[in-house]
Amino acid sequence: LSPVINFFTSFLFGGNVTLYVGPKRKRMEIHKKLLASISTELNKHVNNDMKEGIEGIICLPDEGEEVLTLFTEWAYTGDYTRKDNTLPANTGKPKEPKHDPWPSLHKHLQLCAFADKFNVPILKQLAQSKFHTEISPVTIEPNYTRDVSGLVMVIGFAYDNLPSSDPVLKFLAQYAAWKLELLRETTSFNDLVLSQPDFLKELLRNVNGPGAKPTTLQKHTQQAATVFHGFGA
Repeated sequence: LSPVINFFTSFLFGGNVTLYVGPKRKRMEIHKKLLASISTELNKHVNNDMKEGIEGIICLPDEGEEVLTLFTEWAYTGDYTRKDNTLPANTGKPKEPKHDPWPSLHKHLQLCAFADKFNVPILKQLAQSKFHTEISPVTIEPNYTRDVSGLVMVIGFAYDNLPSSDPVLKFLAQYAAWKLELLRETTSFNDLVLSQPDFLKELLRNVNGPGAKPTTLQKHTQQAATVFHGFGA
């Protein structure tokens, strides 16, 4: 048998791992060998002599259900998609709300944090690429409170959950400095500044900079390879 067939035979008959996700312990299952192959950190959770390794059960109380769903989609296919049910812009009905980009941007950062936590750099790279692709066309309009709230939510999550060296943090501080005139009058932004000293420091470094919209990081346009491809090579 070829190495690829051997891998799939081993993979398909290698059993499953049960994941209990979030505070409500939502049950999910994933192939054991697939999960273990993604990173050394995940392999430690799958293959160990403790109760979770012996019983094939992993509890992830701090992770969200949608994040794990997107992670699983990526693990099996090499990509993930997040469908947003909000109305798109230019619907032809002026009173309808424009597309809300912030939930999707938040989800990409949640996947970045998940990938960082479990040492999955290829997933983090993909999530960062999607984040920068989606935030690039976003405009924050005066008196549009949803955009301000969305940006504050994204910044707060990033500074709470990503490492201080992550370039996303610097980019978000530059982005906030670019829109400071709109943000500074809002309570949510002022609360954010008071609660995030690292963000405040980075913001102050950029307030006197050029007034142009900050450029996103270099995009990683190559789709992340699936774990299957890695084994079949």
